[in-house]
Amino acid sequence: MYLSTGSGGVFGCIFAGLMTQNYHPKWCFFWYSWMGLIVSISACFLTKESELDRVSVEELDEDDISTSQENYESE
Repeated sequence: MYLSTGSGGVFGCIFAGLMTQNYHPKWCFFWYSWMGLIVSISACFLTKESELDRVSVEELDEDDISTSQENYESE
């Protein structure tokens, strides 16, 4: 997660630097607003299916450290 966040930040800074150097700032704000709109529209399509993909306590391996806090508290 941190790797993708960091690489996205680096590429975003490079893209923003090239945009502001080669184009008028109004175009930078235009593209930035479109990206926010795309994220907002994409958020409307999120579902709660990932909550249904929980692992039961019987399926847990003792060596698996990726259990959720809810499974830990239920024991």
